Amino acid sequence: MGVIYGLENVGSSEQGRAVAIGVFDGVHWGHRGIFEQLVQTADAHKLPSTALTFDKHPTEILAPSRAPLYITSLEQRIELIEALGVNEVVVAEFNRQLAHLTREDFVKEILVDILQAKQIVVGSNFRFGRNREGDIRYLNEVAKENGFEITVVSSVIVDGSPASSTRIRALISRGEVTRAAKLLGRRFALRGTVVIGEQVGRKMGFPTANILTAERQLIPAKGVYAVESTISGTTYPGVCNIGSRPTFGGKHDTIEVHFSNFSGDLYGMTLDVTFCRRLRDEIKFESPEKLVEQIKTDIEKAQEARFGCK
Repeated sequence: MGVIYGLENVGSSEQGRAVAIGVFDGVHWGHRGIFEQLVQTADAHKLPSTALTFDKHPTEILAPSRAPLYITSLEQRIELIEALGVNEVVVAEFNRQLAHLTREDFVKEILVDILQAKQIVVGSNFRFGRNREGDIRYLNEVAKENGFEITVVSSVIVDGSPASSTRIRALISRGEVTRAAKLLGRRFALRGTVVIGEQVGRKMGFPTANILTAERQLIPAKGVYAVESTISGTTYPGVCNIGSRPTFGGKHDTIEVHFSNFSGDLYGMTLDVTFCRRLRDEIKFESPEKLVEQIKTDIEKAQEARFGCK
């Protein structure tokens, strides 16, 4: 049980498996409905519950120019799935060989031979196989002969529309992190490593942690946000600036977080920066002194916003 990297490393299961399949980026309300049903179905049939996900979004291989950025890193995705009570997460490498499997071969080679699926739980828009030719109708047609049953989970409606990764990406890219949280079922958290920056904030009396994220990580729109991070077991409120620091003539976007009441060395640490609320746009100030005044106001507002998010 636990996490298995690579389909070739999936072991045999005497009783078979209950399986859910998808990229599951964001592990939002819609995905959570699938996993809740998966766990219930697995328990009812005395099977281990297995989530089959992929190391990358299929469009990264099939249409790189249209590939979406990620709401969650692979590590975050696995952690969130495990937290929902799923016994086993299988991470398959999505490559051209897998992409070119026909629907028949996907069922035979992946679902039956490797995963030994007895129960399959999928969302209502599930598609699979070469050119997305496989669908729920096809799965139902071949279910009996392959020894499995299908459970279809309806979309979860939030604010009048289905919760989807596409909707969430659009909201986050516009900086609407509060609305995105409603679809996610939790606040958006950006995972990254603290790296050495230009220490501009430290010189102004507000030391910041400069966050370096994965290359294809979705970043909220430029601006200032109320955030928090848990460091060594303690949760600290903070203010995050995403942008180019125009007051100082910056040319490259950075992600900088100032944590209230924290002192210590964060270099090299991996942090989850959890976004509570967007406070304002990024602004070019007349002087560093004016910026310092605004930062003090931002910190006060961030404290209020953070308590409002609890």
